[in-house]
Amino acid sequence: MTEESLPLKEKLEASKKYLQNADLKGADLAGAELKGALLGGADLRGANLEKIFLGEAELNKANLTKANLENANLSSADANKANLNGANMRGLYARLADFRGANLSNADLTKSNLRQCALFKTWMKNSDFSGANLQNIKGAQSQMQESKFRGAKLEGADLSGARMEETDFEGASLQVANLSRAVLKNSNLKGADLKGANLRYTTGLTKDQIESALIDKTTLLPSHLKVKWKSEKEFECHTVEKKIQ
Repeated sequence: MTEESLPLKEKLEASKKYLQNADLKGADLAGAELKGALLGGADLRGANLEKIFLGEAELNKANLTKANLENANLSSADANKANLNGANMRGLYARLADFRGANLSNADLTKSNLRQCALFKTWMKNSDFSGANLQNIKGAQSQMQESKFRGAKLEGADLSGARMEETDFEGASLQVANLSRAVLKNSNLKGADLKGANLRYTTGLTKDQIESALIDKTTLLPSHLKVKWKSEKEFECHTVEKKIQ
């Protein structure tokens, strides 16, 4: 069998070092072994990448709009500024991947593993991260409006300066997370674990949100909110009015 007659998947596996800017729209690459592949700038819109192995691959500026990446492996991949808008990433394993400046909006990332990923200035609007593992992510200044993080693991996450208006964190674990200067207007924090979290200088945060969450004496709150502890677990939160000079 000549290389020209090989099925597309096998052909790409054989030439994975030379796939920059490749036109792979709608390609069926399910289960392909493409570790370390050079796919920078490639067009993978609508491609079937279910269970594909792209560990350590270069996907910077690749277009994966509405691609199927269910149960795919992108561990340690470089997806800097990649477009994953509307992609199916259920069960994605992408630990230590670089998604800085990438577009992960309108996507399904339920039960995905993005632990320790670089997500600086990443777009994650209107996406579903329910049950996902996002421990120790670097997500400063990311755009996370109207997304779901129900039951997600966000311990130690850096979300400083992130935009999280109307974001759903119900039951999420945010222990020792850094949310300093984040925007939390109308966010759902019911049952969210904020023990040891840094909420200094956040905007849009209300006493009702804090009272619906789980905090402890090491939780750092913005100056307009004060907590009076009634016991080790029970507290009252009240708003401090700014003094007019």
